[in-house]
Amino acid sequence: MPHLPPTLPFWLHFLIELPASMNFFLNPSEQLSSPAPQAHPILKQYAVLLFVTTLIALIFALRPIDGTSRNVAGALSVYHLAPLMRAGSRIVEGSGEYGKGLGGPILHLVVHLLCFVGLLWVFLRPRGIKSVKSG
Repeated sequence: MPHLPPTLPFWLHFLIELPASMNFFLNPSEQLSSPAPQAHPILKQYAVLLFVTTLIALIFALRPIDGTSRNVAGALSVYHLAPLMRAGSRIVEGSGEYGKGLGGPILHLVVHLLCFVGLLWVFLRPRGIKSVKSG
């Protein structure tokens, strides 16, 4: 099995959530089955918050893993639980037709599961495994 970089889960979060944040911001009406104009500012605010998580992930993707990185990975992993549950419920309810703009519920389930597990792994991995460069 190839050795994966320890910061890969941060990169995954960044690469997955950056387009999602842009989509929420630029296309708020596509996010709800019955969009109300009053919901647009809330969706745009969510988009900005999601974008901020991508900036945080980028910062931690570019630095060695340490205790702070682990804690941030744990916090970011919690975020992915909500989209996982949403995608799962859409699959169970059979409402997979709506919201296929970025791949549909099955793809969302797989991608958010990968992000969740990867970030949780960074958070929970043994402290003895170090990727901090000594110099």
